Amino acid sequence: MKRYLYFALCTLILLIACGTIPGFSSTATIPPEPTFTPLPSATSTRVPTATPNATATAEAMATQAADDMADNLGKLLGEDTDIPYENGYLMWKYDDPIDIKLTGPDSRVMELDNRLKAGDFILKTDVTWKATGIIICGLVFRSEEDLVQGAQYQFVFLRLSGLPAWSIEFHEFGQFRNSPTKVKYSSALLQGNDATNQVVLVARGGEFTLYINRVRQGRYFDTSEQRKDGIFAFLGLQESGKGTCTYENSWIWSLEPPGNGPSTWTNDALLKMI
Repeated sequence: MKRYLYFALCTLILLIACGTIPGFSSTATIPPEPTFTPLPSATSTRVPTATPNATATAEAMATQAADDMADNLGKLLGEDTDIPYENGYLMWKYDDPIDIKLTGPDSRVMELDNRLKAGDFILKTDVTWKATGIIICGLVFRSEEDLVQGAQYQFVFLRLSGLPAWSIEFHEFGQFRNSPTKVKYSSALLQGNDATNQVVLVARGGEFTLYINRVRQGRYFDTSEQRKDGIFAFLGLQESGKGTCTYENSWIWSLEPPGNGPSTWTNDALLKMI
């Protein structure tokens, strides 16, 4: 047994020296160097964009609307280059339709906002009339706060059979008092049912300039200046049948320097039917 163990040991030593043991080598294998794995590059994190403030956005939109309007006023006024619109500001703007529905005999007034007060201004609106008979649509301006009985100016236009007419009038206690323009007839007025007429009224002191569908109707004077400022409204009147005066794309541009209050009102909740 000892001899066998000795032989086995000698044989093992010999095999190791000759490198003939399967799977075993006397030559040390140098393990490969570990592969360098670069760390991930630092990724810059974008600074979160601030959520726009709703009030600031509304003010920016109002400013843009005012700038756009100022650019167009020069073209709109045409030859009336003495109107100092550059010193004014957008006072009120409302694009959506405002309907005054009538069932004659009927008269209604839509107050815009009793905080909207001005004496010198440019007012623009697109008016669509629809009726089964004679209908009157118009504007109230420089009015006392009582739109029914208070002293006020009115611009009214009516659809007669083949003879559309308009006038600027002064009313008090719900009654007609006088008219700086008298009744005027204009071929610029579209009298068809569902017709839309663009009206632009400029008021400066005792001067009134009117445009209908971009056609200048003239400049008229009221030297008494019965009302120098006041609030605004839309109106509709009908003697019989049913009708609607629809006002849209409306705005008021003040010709006076802005005061301390908000420069632009657009709140639809400020509309009130009287």
